[in-house]
Amino acid sequence: MPYTLVFDEVMIKQLKQAAKNQQIKVILTKILDKLEKDGPLVGKLIDAKLFLYEVKLKRPPIRLYFKHNKITDEIYIFEYGMKNSPENQQYTIQKIKDKILKS
Repeated sequence: MPYTLVFDEVMIKQLKQAAKNQQIKVILTKILDKLEKDGPLVGKLIDAKLFLYEVKLKRPPIRLYFKHNKITDEIYIFEYGMKNSPENQQYTIQKIKDKILKS
């Protein structure tokens, strides 16, 4: 049974930008196809309370963040970014956690 993908407004903007770069577009399409098929198994759990996951690629260095809703089997995709400093990564993760807790 495929998972339903739900895109955050930040991710929608990013996807529109990614459409201009063929390489990034192809990579993101593959990640999203895997998420739709395999669900949370694609990523690494980074917060067990919030069911927040991260998908990491090395070439190119991309990180994509998503949340799995076990009740509805929906995957909420928040944003992706190029790998950066650990401080920026923690800032991004905290920003996503805050967004989850507010909703």
